[in-house]
Amino acid sequence: MTPELTILISLLSSVIAAVTTHYLASRRKKYEVLTEFRIKAYVDFINAATKLVAARRLGRVEDELEDLAILNDAKTRICICADAEIVKELGNFWISGGTFEQEEEILAFTRMCMSIRKSLGNKKYDLMDLGISNILFKIEPSIYSYRLRNNEL
Repeated sequence: MTPELTILISLLSSVIAAVTTHYLASRRKKYEVLTEFRIKAYVDFINAATKLVAARRLGRVEDELEDLAILNDAKTRICICADAEIVKELGNFWISGGTFEQEEEILAFTRMCMSIRKSLGNKKYDLMDLGISNILFKIEPSIYSYRLRNNEL
């Protein structure tokens, strides 16, 4: 092998390595930014939704415009950037009512949370036997009931 050929092969290898490294780094950066955007949307939606569930459980039925704006903004970001399964579960939750007042809504939100867990790398059903709906939606100790306190039961 001639020295010129050796230099050419070395240069070509260096260029290929540099292009490959740049491509992989760009791809990873894009993935990291998208993941960060998704997590922010999930957190904002869950924060707004839990604020809503707490208000409903405590008897406040009037929604604050700012709270609804935050909820809808996060919902829109989820529709833009989340996996199809999460968007589907979000749609099911929203279509079922989105107010956490009925069991169907609670179950739909729980399924959405489980889909989010799966998209973040957790096993989809690893928490199902832990009564995740009770964990998510019992905001007061089990002996407290707004409806019981107001004789609505």
